[in-house]
Amino acid sequence: MRFVRYMLVPWTAMAVYAFFSFFLGQNGLYARKHLEAERIKLLENQKSLENTKKDFLKTKNNLMYDRDTLSVYARQLGYGTAEEKFIRIKGLNVAVSADMPAGKVLYATAPEFISDTAIKIISVFFGLAVLVFFLVKDIVLSE
Repeated sequence: MRFVRYMLVPWTAMAVYAFFSFFLGQNGLYARKHLEAERIKLLENQKSLENTKKDFLKTKNNLMYDRDTLSVYARQLGYGTAEEKFIRIKGLNVAVSADMPAGKVLYATAPEFISDTAIKIISVFFGLAVLVFFLVKDIVLSE
């Protein structure tokens, strides 16, 4: 009977290690929830960047092919007067207006988890606690 009780010590340590690894470890549920939230934020940022790209392409196409838009845009930037005519020079980059941001920077954060070494130490302490409990119980019963 004692042998069975003392065999609970390593099994307790293994069970505690498995529990903490499953929920709080590097690949545990808590870390996966954090990574999933980061993935959703990155996808939202990607959609925002795609919409910004579409807006820039519309502006670029309007400036390349529509003379009225080109003259209005040039006047907004402070170039020319109503009597001047504007010509489009191919090969030059289009100036970006200040009211169209290029996107936002998104910094990914590392997931929080308990290191494997810490989980091993915690499981050993739990195993030792069970061992001490059984040793004290045997000493009390033998008296």
